[in-house]
Amino acid sequence: MTLAVMGSTTACSDDGQVAVCEPACAPFGPWLPGVGECEAGSCTPTFMECFENTEFSTCQAQCEAVGSTCSENACADGTYMIISNLEDCTDPEQIGPVVSRSCDEAIEWQVNTAARCCCEQNP
Repeated sequence: MTLAVMGSTTACSDDGQVAVCEPACAPFGPWLPGVGECEAGSCTPTFMECFENTEFSTCQAQCEAVGSTCSENACADGTYMIISNLEDCTDPEQIGPVVSRSCDEAIEWQVNTAARCCCEQNP
């Protein structure tokens, strides 16, 4: 399995024996195995860039804005990860609760101001 840091673009293939994704997929990290990884020659959905509650109200809108498609409950059984603020969200050591919702359902911000949505990785 080939892995890379977040921000990579994807173009996956299968060499017949092992999944090969070049350039590599954008795995979320060791805390959420299976999120953004290369499986059977395709990159699984991943939590995309952090954004603030003033930018988007749904994951459908956020994923479309980055040229992708929202993947409902496909990242660690969730559609988005809610995080207290943008600074914490951009820290690779910080993760927040993963929330299961539909892609077009409004994000439940509560007191939080940042989130990451689960989106398809496009080649």
